[in-house]
Amino acid sequence: MAGLLTGLVIFGTGGWFLGRSTADPATPAPTRSAPAPTGPAAALPPYEQNQVTINQPKFAGPLAPVAQGWLPHLSGCQRNGEKDGPVLNKGEKARVRCEMDAMSVIFVEYATIADRDKARVKTLGQNVDARTLTPGAAGAAVERATPSGRSNGNYVEYAYQASGNTVAGIWWDDSATPVAAYLLAYWKEGTGEKWEPMRDVWARYA
Repeated sequence: MAGLLTGLVIFGTGGWFLGRSTADPATPAPTRSAPAPTGPAAALPPYEQNQVTINQPKFAGPLAPVAQGWLPHLSGCQRNGEKDGPVLNKGEKARVRCEMDAMSVIFVEYATIADRDKARVKTLGQNVDARTLTPGAAGAAVERATPSGRSNGNYVEYAYQASGNTVAGIWWDDSATPVAAYLLAYWKEGTGEKWEPMRDVWARYA
């Protein structure tokens, strides 16, 4: 089955791979400056506060709730329409790609919930592949709330091969909005061939 993701940038010990691209480049998104963090974000240490200020403008609209817990910890976020930013695939309205140590975190707003569900179907085949490529992967997709309670939707662990390397992924979505996100890492270099590191990161911030 054709991979959902033909590649995404992953920085850290795992190196990098190119973002998937099937659609024409989107028009540049306007640049917005974010206000200083308020509320819970204001209680964060200075570095995390700064990351929130830098990252928030990238996540306007429906992406904001899903990305909220991740904002203090992400770096290098790029939105479609920016120079060297990710390219939209068919059925997508917005895409933000970020780095987190040896992992990548990608947030996508789809044109419709049906478009989002079509994208998720592709990961289901890769969930079957994961049981061989990445032993210990969870079975079929499950519907569950994220640990933060900010969204409730489908959770899928999956894996595929890119340029001879095995990539592990966690997909989750929000059943109420046409939004999904996924966490990616090289199986050997990024996770040490264990699912626990990715699951831990997801549990902390999702």
